Amino acid sequence: MKRISCKVASVSPILDDIFNVELQPQESQSFVAGQYLQIVMAEDDKRPFSLASSPEQDDVLELHIGAPEGNPYARQVIDKLKKSGEIEVEMPFGNAGFDETSQRPILIMVGGTGFSYAKSIIEHIVDTEQDREIYLYWGGRNLGGLYLHELAYQWEELDQVKFVPVLEQAMPQWTGKKGLVHEAVLEDFADMSGLEVYIAGRFEMADVARTAFTKQGLPIEQLHGDAYEFI
Repeated sequence: MKRISCKVASVSPILDDIFNVELQPQESQSFVAGQYLQIVMAEDDKRPFSLASSPEQDDVLELHIGAPEGNPYARQVIDKLKKSGEIEVEMPFGNAGFDETSQRPILIMVGGTGFSYAKSIIEHIVDTEQDREIYLYWGGRNLGGLYLHELAYQWEELDQVKFVPVLEQAMPQWTGKKGLVHEAVLEDFADMSGLEVYIAGRFEMADVARTAFTKQGLPIEQLHGDAYEFI
C-alpha cells in the first residue's frame, strides 16, 4: 500500500445521487482487478471505494460513488472532490481481487454501486482476452438502481458475459427476475460447487449469500468478497 496524489479529472453524475469519478495518478499504479482504494479526507479519516477501472487502464482510476443527500459519509467525499483539483489516495487494498489461477466459471453478484467491483474484474478479463465464462447478477430496488445496465448488456453482446438484472420493486411490464439477487442465483444454480463466486454489496447481502451459497455446495475458498473480512 502506498499514498499517491491524483488529479481530479472529472466528477460527473450518472444519476442524481451516483457519481462517476475519474482520478489521474501522478504515476501508473499496479493493482488486482477487484481491489479498492481509500480517499484520504484527513489522517484519521480515510474512506474506501472500489476501483471500477481495470488494471490495464493504468492512467485513470475510476470510482462509482453513491452519494444521496442523506448520506454525509459519501456526500462529503463528492463535495471535496468537486472543490479540489487534487486528492490523496492510498492503494491498493482488498483480498477479494480476481483469482488468475482458477479456470472455473465466474459468478459475480453485486448490489448497487458494487457494480464498480464487477466492472473492474470483467473489463480486466476482456482487456486481457481471457476466454472465461462469466455470469453477472446485479440487484437493485428498481431499474434506476442498475445505473449502467446498458454497459452490462454491451458485455453480454460479446458472448462472454451472461447478464441477469434482478429488481426488488419491478414495474408491471418487467419480464426479468424479481426479488432478492441472491435468491435469483440460487434458482439458477442448484449446485454451486463448480463456480468461482465474487460478491460486492451490503454486508447483509454478503452474509446471507455466504450461508445460502455454501449450503448449495459452494466451497468457502471459492467465495470472494471484501465484506468477509468484517462479518
